[in-house]
Amino acid sequence: MGETRTLAKFVHDLTFESLSNELVEKTKVIMIDTLSCVVAGNVIANEECDIIRKFAEDHGGDGATIWFTDGKKSGTMVAALANSLMAHTIDFDDTHMDSVSHFGAALTGTVLTLGQHLGASGKDIITAFVAGFEVAARVGNSVNKDGRSHYKYWHPTATASAVGAAAAAAKLYKLNEAEIEMAISLGADQASGFRYCVDKGDYSKGLHPGWASLRGIMAAKLTKLGAEGPIGLLEYPTGFCQAMSEKPNLEYLTAGLGTEFETLSDAIKLFPTIHCSHTSIESALDIVNEHDIDYRDIEKIYIEVTELAKGQGMNFEPDGVLAARLSVPCCVSIALRKKQLTLTDFTTEDIFSDENQNLMKRIEIQPNDQFLIDYPTGMVGHMTITMKDGTEYFAGHEYPKGHPLRPAEEEDYYNKFISLVTLRWDQAKSEKMYNAFNQLETYETVDDLISLLK
Repeated sequence: MGETRTLAKFVHDLTFESLSNELVEKTKVIMIDTLSCVVAGNVIANEECDIIRKFAEDHGGDGATIWFTDGKKSGTMVAALANSLMAHTIDFDDTHMDSVSHFGAALTGTVLTLGQHLGASGKDIITAFVAGFEVAARVGNSVNKDGRSHYKYWHPTATASAVGAAAAAAKLYKLNEAEIEMAISLGADQASGFRYCVDKGDYSKGLHPGWASLRGIMAAKLTKLGAEGPIGLLEYPTGFCQAMSEKPNLEYLTAGLGTEFETLSDAIKLFPTIHCSHTSIESALDIVNEHDIDYRDIEKIYIEVTELAKGQGMNFEPDGVLAARLSVPCCVSIALRKKQLTLTDFTTEDIFSDENQNLMKRIEIQPNDQFLIDYPTGMVGHMTITMKDGTEYFAGHEYPKGHPLRPAEEEDYYNKFISLVTLRWDQAKSEKMYNAFNQLETYETVDDLISLLK
């Protein structure tokens, strides 16, 4: 049995009853966290969200609800495109560290949107999410974990997510094992998305999980309608893994499948920035708050980091808010000046202020190849700040808080959710949404839950 078929069998056989309580709870954490990003995105990045909402409305249909349109519907695939895009507009969604991917956006959009259309239960939706995540993570690992060669050119949030979304959609459509293999292969055949967006912060970054969701549902639906897709495309000699990586490792596709769940290793962000910036941000905040330094007295900031991809996070001239959140020097500069870093701290005026631009010029970032050896799943940020009087301060972290090796607490997840959702709603409505989605497995259908996303 080939690797793609082995994954298909796993997806087919997976049941809610087979999921541990820990896995169910972690799945809800990821989905709830993703939805908080959707809500905040419709405030902070409303213009970007409005573009895709209008697009989805123009394409009509009654398949599923487009979130934040007062209940308007579109075709299921287009609604999923819109809903998944909204989750990634503020770059505050989860990260699967080994594959360097954000899977929550595409998968949450896929399972809730298609699940609503199909009348799926909360248990069905959780099971489909896990199925999709396990496939996406293993596909991402197979092309990116060893050497990060996939990430030189591709954005795995787009590529691996498309395969995972196809698996999740196939599970909701209740396809048989052979059909799931073809759906997964069709998802892989459509996988695309370049990492230009990671450097520049343009609209395509949000589109990537949206496209993945649309393509995943399309792959599964075509298969359900009788389309005969490729067989074993992941491992095929001229297939996905070989084409997408200089060092593909097919063993990762099925390693620990069914016994070790990648979903449990997902990391929840606690800063609204590119994940590789978090340890540097934490180091900056450690220094500035512990020693109560004034940023105007800083002579130089030297940071050693893990380099996940050439130039990642090294943008010293961000041209907008999203680009700033993807820029390590800009994030560090804002954190040092404001002694905090929240979503609302990123404004166009502040990014281009003389204070921010001048402090960014004092920052030097140096990749350290040894970090990848010593901390292969880490995102190291070691910082030394030299003051104008010659005093030096050091702080460093190897893993961002929220990483599986440095886990956050449930209180951290709750506080993040409330801080984001109350940007739009009052405390009572925010808590109602949090509590409702925390009981996802008790719902016979998700219509009542989707009605909260208005």
